[in-house]
Amino acid sequence: MPKAWVYAIGLNIFSQLSDASKHAHTALNNRDCSGESAETDGRKRRKIIQDEIENEDENTNEMDTGEVLIRPRCIAQGEFEAEVLWVGWSETLLRIDGRVELRGFSAYETETTKLLQLSNGANVVTGFGWADLIGIVDSYGQIWQFKPGATTTYIATTTYILYVDKELSSAFDNTVQRVTITGTEHVAVLHDYGTAITTFSSLPDFYAYSETKKKEWRVGSRKQFGYHQHLQFTCMRAGEAHFVALDSGGHVYTWGASLHGELLQPRGSVVRPRVVPALEGISMRDVATNGFVTACLSQDTKDVYIWGWTPDTRIIGLPNAGDDVAGIIDQFDEDEDFVIESVAVGNGFIVLASSNSITRELCVWFAGGTDLTNMFGLPRSETLVKVNGEWSGKRSDEYGLMVSCGAACIFVSVYQK
Repeated sequence: MPKAWVYAIGLNIFSQLSDASKHAHTALNNRDCSGESAETDGRKRRKIIQDEIENEDENTNEMDTGEVLIRPRCIAQGEFEAEVLWVGWSETLLRIDGRVELRGFSAYETETTKLLQLSNGANVVTGFGWADLIGIVDSYGQIWQFKPGATTTYIATTTYILYVDKELSSAFDNTVQRVTITGTEHVAVLHDYGTAITTFSSLPDFYAYSETKKKEWRVGSRKQFGYHQHLQFTCMRAGEAHFVALDSGGHVYTWGASLHGELLQPRGSVVRPRVVPALEGISMRDVATNGFVTACLSQDTKDVYIWGWTPDTRIIGLPNAGDDVAGIIDQFDEDEDFVIESVAVGNGFIVLASSNSITRELCVWFAGGTDLTNMFGLPRSETLVKVNGEWSGKRSDEYGLMVSCGAACIFVSVYQK
């Protein structure tokens, strides 16, 4: 079995990047975690708890080293397959050695590391959510949810367990491949073996779908998009208020709100997936998005096209927000031996993984940045700068790289070929 490593760097306020429990959970366990009295806005609830943690010591404003990883830390390694399935604001879903681990803080789970065991033996193929882990989708296309279990009388906490949401799964005929949720709580479901996308205007509409499937929906509450069988979507991502998808032909589709040009559509916001006209004729291999920035990697792995808006540092190649043209990161144009292995987008920054057939060097590159990235040792930069890590000493003909991003964290997966 080939070896694999997963490294993490960034905001670790709720220990989602590591397996060490910090006082974030102590502060949480002193509250009612049943979910019944939680704030309806998850981001507001998260901010309240974070403020409590940061204000515990009035003599310092610095975060503990366990809360911000200022240099890459290996969080998983061994002779097994390791994969970052999903990254939320404060949770991470990892598949390690055939097991699935939920790491971080959630109103539904107070343990730092939780092994998710599915009763039918199915693998978890994706997680979905933007603040709390709302659910997961297994390899059989079934949607799983958390539900309350036994309540401990000594501490005000409720244990939550996984169960199959049969009603919701059957509403999509058990063919769900991915569920994505924007920061504004719009939901998109990729189903029917990748040939259909259904978009919901809110989480309640998504959960109510199983109960009202046979009823007439009010105008605007649900948009369903059916496609010919020969057109199959291979992936789907969500940003702050928009979605992006890629089909098997390498075409990029966007829909949702165009607040800062993140759709790259000449008419602004659109309600149904529409091919990006500025990229027609260019076959893409992968897409990534977060916040208000969207990027895609060309099929020849030489070019990264980027558009949208960053709240702070500009990225060379990023066009002005609202322009219906895509910029291109051409820092490596003259290097014919350079290949971009993977691309990921955070909230205001972009990360690339690369290899070189001549120098055989594996590299991770970073551009953009915010106050948070300054905090974990990656200064703001308009051009790509190299991120140092243990992967730098590995040969590209023996190892590969994949990068993933949350809003304020980066994961680097190294795998043996």
